[in-house]
Amino acid sequence: MFDRLFPIPKHSLDYNGQLDSLRGVAVLLVILFHIYPKEFSFGYVGVDIFFVLSGYLITGIIISRIETGNFSFLEFYRNRIRRIFPAMIIVLLASMIAGYIFLFPKELELFSKHLKSSFLFYQNITLINEAGYWDEASIKKPLLHFWSLSIEEQFYLFWPLILVIFAKIDRSWTTKLIILFFVLFSISLIGIQDSFYGSLSRFWELSFGGLVYIYSKSDILKNRNFSIPAVIIFISGISLAYGNSEYSYIKTFFIVVATGILILSFNGTKNVIFDSKLLLFFGLISYPLYLWHYVIIGYLHIFGFDVPSIGIWIALISIFLSYLTYRFIEVYSRSQQSYYFAGALLLTAIFLVFVSHYIHKTRGLNQREHIKNITNANFDRAPMQDSNATSIIEKIVGKNTNISQMRANTKNLKEPFFMIIGDSHAYSSYDAIALEFKKTRYKVFCISNNSIPPLIASEDDINDKVDKKNKTILNIIESVKPKKVIWISRGEIYASGNKFLLNSNNKNNENYKIRNFYEHLEKTFRYFDKKNITLYFVLENPEMGFAPEDCLKRPLLNSPINLKCSIPKSLHLKRQEKFIYNVNKIASQYKNIKIIDTQNIFCDSNVCYAKKNGELLYFDDNHLNLAGAKLQATEIARQIFTNDK
Repeated sequence: MFDRLFPIPKHSLDYNGQLDSLRGVAVLLVILFHIYPKEFSFGYVGVDIFFVLSGYLITGIIISRIETGNFSFLEFYRNRIRRIFPAMIIVLLASMIAGYIFLFPKELELFSKHLKSSFLFYQNITLINEAGYWDEASIKKPLLHFWSLSIEEQFYLFWPLILVIFAKIDRSWTTKLIILFFVLFSISLIGIQDSFYGSLSRFWELSFGGLVYIYSKSDILKNRNFSIPAVIIFISGISLAYGNSEYSYIKTFFIVVATGILILSFNGTKNVIFDSKLLLFFGLISYPLYLWHYVIIGYLHIFGFDVPSIGIWIALISIFLSYLTYRFIEVYSRSQQSYYFAGALLLTAIFLVFVSHYIHKTRGLNQREHIKNITNANFDRAPMQDSNATSIIEKIVGKNTNISQMRANTKNLKEPFFMIIGDSHAYSSYDAIALEFKKTRYKVFCISNNSIPPLIASEDDINDKVDKKNKTILNIIESVKPKKVIWISRGEIYASGNKFLLNSNNKNNENYKIRNFYEHLEKTFRYFDKKNITLYFVLENPEMGFAPEDCLKRPLLNSPINLKCSIPKSLHLKRQEKFIYNVNKIASQYKNIKIIDTQNIFCDSNVCYAKKNGELLYFDDNHLNLAGAKLQATEIARQIFTNDK
């Protein structure tokens, strides 16, 4: 009965059901962690178990073929495609369709980037440049979990070649694999890449699995029953990870070694736990289950569901979809020996890569009929550069401007003008300010750089990239000689390094050494004051800490996730009040530095709003959209021109 419901495909190695049961344990740990992260905080080690298992099995497949003289690179990669691609294509295609229906353009644009990197197996590299694994932002990424599959596939690219080269030298595998393991482990400790997502930080785990395969062939272990101590060590390794919220090499090393010992105990002796049919079932469907479960969880997070409260349903739906994928997709595809079949799978994946690229290129298919009326007015972004500003700047610094955003509504700076400097917040505000200032005699010229405040600092305090960008801005200021400058940027994040979450440990803006922020802000204020340039320093608008998309109704869903679309004003003040106090204190020393506070147009006495009078004010959790920027521009103009009268 079990064999009919759960047929086991032909394997390249002698089949050992206990290994599949271990897969079952690994995937259950991961699922429990993703559904109940507080209660099962140790569950992330399931991925480390997968790495060791994969290294063990793939090394066994390659070496057994080499030793019989039957190894073929072409056959090896054909088999990898048969094994990996069918379920992956089904899951990614389903997630793509869901994204087309439900995601707003900005979300779909990011999702398509993840889709492409998942198909091409570099999702871990993509994620290195985004939020960390334990960060709040990561839970809304349905393809987050493809990072581990990417690392495995990258490992498979070079591992067969290494083993073939080793075989050319001689067939004594142990010494060479031990040396290679320690080389890879040492590389991971050096910290060349991100310790969690980095391929070079993880390859040692897979290579350790290869070492375990070599030792599993030793006659010393045959028919020796040490399953009980192996299970105890394994459980101890898992329990060490309880309560973890960051990557630990020591804990990872322990679970990797414990997994290796457990695999060595699967030597033909009985094991009450790992001979379980239930664990075998989860092991057989472990690959599609791993793929399906987090796509579902990621979308539910986006839709605002409380995942733990519906965890049982998530698990049941994931298991059902995984069984169907295993029974009717995987079993069939793994029985196909044809290279044409593997080629068709590869071409399908390549086609979907181009589809993903197209989605990204069209900014998340922002003209979809069912969604464009909801989103375009709220999330449209202006050009980052225009010919007016380019013409002005290139005359000063040449073609290589080294500036992220440059905008101007005039080419002639002999007319009275305001100069806007800052980070991406300045760029977000430019169009509204230019529109508002049309009511006056002033033109507007804006230059800004993403995530870099235009501070005057010494080369010792900032890296080369930031130093060059800020020197370029200083050069432009010296050349155009503005009389009035408006500074618009984020503030608190540069001063403290913290994201919106007040207890976050993630240091976001690594471009700038934040410990010196106030010192260099004072230098900057002193520079403008000595030059007799009036600097209007605009205090940051309230940061919301949630995606503004949550305030909009999604297609096919009944209501917005966030009906209030606001935060308590006390939360805004808790985050910003120290920054506001320090900036005002420094500014008070200089007559030409004027502070502009626009928070009252976004906040009343109790609440700060991301949506007012039915109109969304934010592009994301901290940037204003055009509607929000218009409110801000009106208040900036009022304070400037009222005070200047």
